[in-house]
Amino acid sequence: MMHRKNNIVVGLTTFNNEMLRISVPVLGKIRQKFMLVVYNDNPMTNVTRRQIRRMGYCGDLQVINANENVGELRARMAIVDAVRTMNPDWIIFCDDDDLLTNIDIPNVSPDNFAIMQNAIVIKHRVGDLLHAIDNPNEIECDGENIELRRPNMAIAGTPVRANVLIGLGDILRKISDTISDIDDGLDFCPPVDEIMWNFVNIYARSINPDAVPIYMDQTSYIKNDIDTARIKYGRLARPTRNANDQYHRIIDKYNAVLHSALDVAALRG
Repeated sequence: MMHRKNNIVVGLTTFNNEMLRISVPVLGKIRQKFMLVVYNDNPMTNVTRRQIRRMGYCGDLQVINANENVGELRARMAIVDAVRTMNPDWIIFCDDDDLLTNIDIPNVSPDNFAIMQNAIVIKHRVGDLLHAIDNPNEIECDGENIELRRPNMAIAGTPVRANVLIGLGDILRKISDTISDIDDGLDFCPPVDEIMWNFVNIYARSINPDAVPIYMDQTSYIKNDIDTARIKYGRLARPTRNANDQYHRIIDKYNAVLHSALDVAALRG
């Protein structure tokens, strides 16, 4: 695939700001030029540009400190709203405790709304995470403690066309109260990455029947799956029983809300 210069935004969401010590130093090592937008979803703390600079990132930067906790999904969509006027080509989301190591964008078809890639998942050992921070390109997957997810069917680490996310944001703004009601009914963190990946697919195909993601067999995202949810959000990372079944049911609820909103929008013309 041919490659060209793109206008790229990396959206980094944070709640426990100490986790930025994991993600920001690795972002600082990326050679490609991009705009980093940090959204601090913790109204009790303040993230400054100076803090981000001291962690090793020296490129274009915008920091947003929230007045209230809005949750990861709405925090990401707030980043999308903040960069509308920048007219970016692509937006890539990153969690504060994950590692984004590459933002290379191939020259793909206009119908390709997202570029799926692989992800490495660090599952148990903090030592593996520390090694990844120092040597993100030298990780061996053993299938037990470190797993290769091929492809990574989630929004974090996946380049998505900015115009798709902006359009999706316009729809989600209208149903934000309904989404919040679903969130509030959970005693665990909702699977935001999977929910947003479904949302992007549903919305992209609603505006373009030929819209499809494209897959690149490369690994550019290292996901920290060590249980930091209690530290970050004060909630369980996963349901305690029948996690996969509960996830499927919850994702179906979110999908149904978006489908309904898109049906209403279509009827209104």
